[in-house]
Amino acid sequence: MIGRWSPKTERSRISTIIFTGSQMGNVIAMPVSGWLSSTDLLGGWPSVFYVFGSLGCVWFLAWSAFIYETPSQHPNISKEELLFIEQNKDEKTKQKNDIPWKDIFTSLPMWAVIVAHFGHNFGFLILLTEMPTYLSTILHFDIKSNGILSALPYVVQAMSAWLASYLADRIRESGRLSITNIRKVSNSIGLFGPAICLLGVTVSGCRPELIVALLSMALALNGFIYSGFNITHVDMSPEYAGPPLFIVDPLPDLVYIVRPVASTIFGITNAISNVCGIIGPMIVGYFTASGATIANWSDVFYVTAAVYTVGAVFYAIFASAELQPWGVRNSAQEKKCNFDSTSAQEKKCNLDSTKS
Repeated sequence: MIGRWSPKTERSRISTIIFTGSQMGNVIAMPVSGWLSSTDLLGGWPSVFYVFGSLGCVWFLAWSAFIYETPSQHPNISKEELLFIEQNKDEKTKQKNDIPWKDIFTSLPMWAVIVAHFGHNFGFLILLTEMPTYLSTILHFDIKSNGILSALPYVVQAMSAWLASYLADRIRESGRLSITNIRKVSNSIGLFGPAICLLGVTVSGCRPELIVALLSMALALNGFIYSGFNITHVDMSPEYAGPPLFIVDPLPDLVYIVRPVASTIFGITNAISNVCGIIGPMIVGYFTASGATIANWSDVFYVTAAVYTVGAVFYAIFASAELQPWGVRNSAQEKKCNFDSTSAQEKKCNLDSTKS
């Protein structure tokens, strides 16, 4: 939807707002969940599931009613808005471009993004799902305060993500660092920073204010990953970051849509990293099985810090934000077609594209 609806000049801002939407959701949901759980509404804590489950259904109805595939299909879009979007988006490509699966999975930069994404999600999902339990059982916050304090780190993460993206863009404009070094520095801050903060939590004893500050700092620093591995997907294959490729079949009236490689590689890394949603709670359960003690929770933080560190080191060594050969397979042929507009050349381009 970003590729089809947002002009190129607004795509970065729109995508950043969307990605930080999850943090804003946490900010709203956690205190509301704490309040609902402390009431007698629908049995207390079960009301959290009823309320947010119902909101999900309402969202789906709104999506179904108001979302259209393209701006030109929207019945109420103004001519001015449609013209602006059409004049400021990527050109549609009509060449067939099969996804180079082998090249993707044998690419070290690709694996660097996978490992970094896994390291980030491992720590993020553990903090997201287990922080309320930690605040309740170890720091002994009541359930209302628990919700507010659980939300605080995500406020600072969203704010730091915006700041980090602004700084990264300014440094890139200045030319002081290469794009790969900018991504590596940002990613290192985003993964090494939380690891250090979690190690600080393990030596903080039972000082609630200090621990909450460290957890907030961990997620604030983690916000730098949006200018690190998260955007490297597009860096590696920018020509496929726009709208899907429309491929006209030789048979009439048959049109197939091929997913862009940039979306495909994000789907790969996100699918692998979301396994942490299963692994994380299992690890917390394993270490706290004998009791929710400071020592047992310290073991959880040691493991999390280690995973953060592995992701940061692997990315720092093997990542690249440069164009990858598998990310621009047909770029040379497409440019050749664009620069020569003669009919003979166009026919030759079409023939060569079919062969490739």
